[in-house]
Amino acid sequence: MTDTLSRHSADAKPAGGRARQLARSLARSLAYDAVLAPVSAQTLADAMLGEPQAAGRRWRRRAAYRLGWRGLVATGRADEPTAGVVFGYGLISAVLGLMSWFLMLLVVMAVVRGPFWGFVDHGSIEPGTWGEPTRAGAWTAHGLIAVPCIVGFLFVLRGIAALQAQLVRPLYGLAARKWVLPATIVLAAGGLAFFWSWIEQL
Repeated sequence: MTDTLSRHSADAKPAGGRARQLARSLARSLAYDAVLAPVSAQTLADAMLGEPQAAGRRWRRRAAYRLGWRGLVATGRADEPTAGVVFGYGLISAVLGLMSWFLMLLVVMAVVRGPFWGFVDHGSIEPGTWGEPTRAGAWTAHGLIAVPCIVGFLFVLRGIAALQAQLVRPLYGLAARKWVLPATIVLAAGGLAFFWSWIEQL
């Protein structure tokens, strides 16, 4: 019995450590996403002022923060970026930053209109409301639908931070993997399409 409890304790501790590490990684990614748009605007300014090194230093600090200051692993030395390259990376990063803000807005809306639905909606339960006809049923349905959406949005935001951090590695002298730029372009285009479809259904 003692051996069994010891094994369970040993197993639980790494699991708890992994959960805390995941939570810290997610929090850093959200903070990274929150400042992505303004830092991208600074990158555009650096390109127009002919100061690509300033953009590189700024992105390196942001990447180091996202990784928890563990350092950055090189995949080969990249060439010194031109002002045009810096501007292009700043532009696509700005799109990702605005998309991140939009997703954060959706997270807030999902929380307010999901788990906290009953606190903000005090009207009568209309026909067609999720979980009708009772208020408890509507509240439960809104919460059950919103929670997976919230989790999904948070992990999409984490992915945006990871992809963008890979994208701008050439700005501070590290090579990015070849698939990163095409994947970022596809993500940015998909994000714009999603935003447009959301605007259309308002």
